[in-house]
Amino acid sequence: MALGENAKRIVASLLIAAFATISTYAVFQLFPFLATAERWTIDFRIANLSPPEPQHPDIVLAAITEESLAQFPYRSPVDREFLAKTLRILEAKGAKALLIDVLFDQETEPEKDDMLRETLASLKIPFAISYSDSPLYVTEEQLEYLNDFVKPEWRGLADIEPDIRDGIIRFIPPARDLKEGINVPNVAARVAERLGVTIPRDQRRIAWRGEPDMETPPFRSFPSHAAALLPDAWFKDKIVLVGADLSLTDRYRTPFSIGRDRGDNRMAGVIIQAHILAQMLEGRVSAEDRLFWPLVTTLAIMALIGASLGNTGVPIWARLAGGVFAIVALWAVGWSLFIGNYPFADWVEAWLGGKSIIIPLTEPIVALGLAMWLNDAWSGRAERQQKKFVEGVFSKYVSGELLKEIVKDPSLLELSASRRPMSLLFTDVAGFTTLSEKITPQHLADLLNRYLDGACKELWKYGGTVNQFTGDAIYAMYNAPRAQPDHPRMALMSALDIDAFSERFRAEERAKGVDFGVTRIGVHTAEANVGNFGSTERFEFKALGDAVNTASRLEGLNKYFGTRILVTQQTKDFCDDIPFRKVGGVIVKGKTEPIHVYEPLSPERANDAQTQSYNAAYALMRDKSPDALAAFEKHCADFPEDSLAQYHVERLREGENGDIFAMAEK
Repeated sequence: MALGENAKRIVASLLIAAFATISTYAVFQLFPFLATAERWTIDFRIANLSPPEPQHPDIVLAAITEESLAQFPYRSPVDREFLAKTLRILEAKGAKALLIDVLFDQETEPEKDDMLRETLASLKIPFAISYSDSPLYVTEEQLEYLNDFVKPEWRGLADIEPDIRDGIIRFIPPARDLKEGINVPNVAARVAERLGVTIPRDQRRIAWRGEPDMETPPFRSFPSHAAALLPDAWFKDKIVLVGADLSLTDRYRTPFSIGRDRGDNRMAGVIIQAHILAQMLEGRVSAEDRLFWPLVTTLAIMALIGASLGNTGVPIWARLAGGVFAIVALWAVGWSLFIGNYPFADWVEAWLGGKSIIIPLTEPIVALGLAMWLNDAWSGRAERQQKKFVEGVFSKYVSGELLKEIVKDPSLLELSASRRPMSLLFTDVAGFTTLSEKITPQHLADLLNRYLDGACKELWKYGGTVNQFTGDAIYAMYNAPRAQPDHPRMALMSALDIDAFSERFRAEERAKGVDFGVTRIGVHTAEANVGNFGSTERFEFKALGDAVNTASRLEGLNKYFGTRILVTQQTKDFCDDIPFRKVGGVIVKGKTEPIHVYEPLSPERANDAQTQSYNAAYALMRDKSPDALAAFEKHCADFPEDSLAQYHVERLREGENGDIFAMAEK
């Protein structure tokens, strides 16, 4: 296949891969519901493949459990005297900071409310209290109480809004301005900020902390009602989160709810805040927030694989098998990148604060399939156009069998020319121009078409390719576009059969009163240039070179020698089983070297009296014997129809000798 065609296919594949990449990305961005499966694979990886991490050394939970609430006559609101005492205990035990994940949105017992209010005002360590002004969580009356109870500088947003697409908690709400004009971040971020950490104020995905193992939570948790009895060291210099860890209240579905069978897979709000706080303290970036370039890169790679598979030309089952293998490899690589099992994981962890890399696992399948389909469609269209072109151009010049081979393997028609041994055949009908002026155009077309149809059948029978029709003349070649190791013999056999057909055709036409002439044929074998020649808009598959001119000259020599078929020495040497008689060494006009020319004979004529007589006279002429003229004169007297012998007689009478002679005319 030509280099240009390969380059065209490569460029087309790249463009198709780029289109599939952009299209897939755009469609999944415009229609987020299509990414449901992708989100599921990400959540599953987070829940089940997150690299194990030790429990956080600085964050602990003082959980308000069912046992904590069982001590009081009511469950909600949480007893504020209990809360006040717990906060004082935690501060006394050396807690570094507090996150109070309790919404103080309504009055309880006044003396207990006052106790908690005084306790909060007296705390010496940094703390933040969950706050919300969202109508989803508090009424106007509750908000008024909340604003009065929780001072602006204590507030941190408690809003944990599920993903509207599937109800999964994935995002840290962005900081926002309250009516008082202050900008308030998430409550966990607020605690980090009060500890001197610079926090992001835009929306981020939660970078979930890995568990030590499937049975151990990422954060140590102690019952709040037992805080006074626990060792001080468990709370000293820790950031303590105080909040409810109850079975029915303030629980949410998170990625850890996916693919796990632990009964209630929902996570308490205070634990979600612990994940956020850990992320803020460590400056982590969620692997999902680093997804853009892995996403685009993976889409591009899979689209390129799809386009390449569609361009291979292998059967559809092999392409599908290749696609399945690519998908399996994608999922294996995606698993390894997420669990941090890759060579440069430590470098990524140092750079991004986590070694997990998330790559998409379902969207690239769409890109792969789209690219494979587009390239297959493009290739199919190109192949159909090529087939139509080949059939249109060559159906009149080659046999049906050879045309099928060309359509199956268009590389036979190399656009770049090559030089190779070829056999070239020229035919011409004597006196056809004169005949064409004597008959009607309709008769001429019928006569010529029937003659050419019959002659071409004899050509195609031996694998010949018609190079050109010029009126009644045919120019054909062998050994191109399909290789023919025995092309000299195939060309000569064609010549013999064309001669036989032409003689029958001539006899039939003469019987009808049509003066159809003799068909003269020349066959020559030599190296020639073959390929597609012409302009970019129109070109022909043909052979060019001196060999072509020689074959054409050879056909023309028949009219001087009275023969119907002439071949050169180069053709004869490949046809040992066919008898010949030599015409001579002919120096055609414009040349200096002789062409050794032969006339093929039928088997019956191989050793008949005429041939023996001619060969004997020719031997005398070749040896320049003075007896050559007499020998040819006697031969002509015995066989007066032998025009070739008569030609030699005339030469010898003019004083020439030998069997090398020059032609005065083309």
